Amino acid sequence: MKSLAIALVALAAAFAAPAAMRADSLREGTDSMTAKSEIAELVNNWGFWRDRERWPELASTFHPGGTISISWYDGPHEGFVEASKMIASGGAALLKHQLGVPSIRVEGARAVSEVNVVIMVRSSAPFGMVDTTSHARFVDMLEKRDGAWKIRKRVAVYEKDRIDPVDTPALPASLFEGLDAFPAELRFLAASMKRGGIELSKTVVLDRSAEMKALYGEADAWLAGQ
Repeated sequence: MKSLAIALVALAAAFAAPAAMRADSLREGTDSMTAKSEIAELVNNWGFWRDRERWPELASTFHPGGTISISWYDGPHEGFVEASKMIASGGAALLKHQLGVPSIRVEGARAVSEVNVVIMVRSSAPFGMVDTTSHARFVDMLEKRDGAWKIRKRVAVYEKDRIDPVDTPALPASLFEGLDAFPAELRFLAASMKRGGIELSKTVVLDRSAEMKALYGEADAWLAGQ
């Protein structure tokens, strides 16, 4: 009887261990899915709040000390929000961010998100209204603090852009003069910015560049806790 009891205890332990492992795995999977859902909502809200000019909510998507690097700005997120507010108050351009579904990796309280974004700007030129469309990606390094996921660092990677007339049948040849002074990945955006008195950031990251590779290396190191 004693041998039988020992055998039954051993058998029960053998079944309990895999069950416990399955429970831990299920819990980890659920936590990861919850984190990804929260981050995806945050990424989407960033674009919505920026376009709707909801400045306090936009600022809330970053942790204190969070930074952002885009075509025209590189620095603390607070400065970006204030500069965006000033640009919007001028009323010279209509801005829209169309975001895709982000690809998200989570490791504990750290995460990396990458999402496709189409940035559409309608602005005035001497010959009429134009639409400038830029294709880019937002690479975000995020952290969960005090129970909330927020952005620690955001960098835009620019791929290509174009410009189209809105209220005229064609664009004048003069619009295409001097474009070689700007990177091919965002030459129309950069030229449009310059016409509006905004200089292209010296730290702008272009697709397939050495800076892009360095950014991805930094994101991997961040996710690994380095």
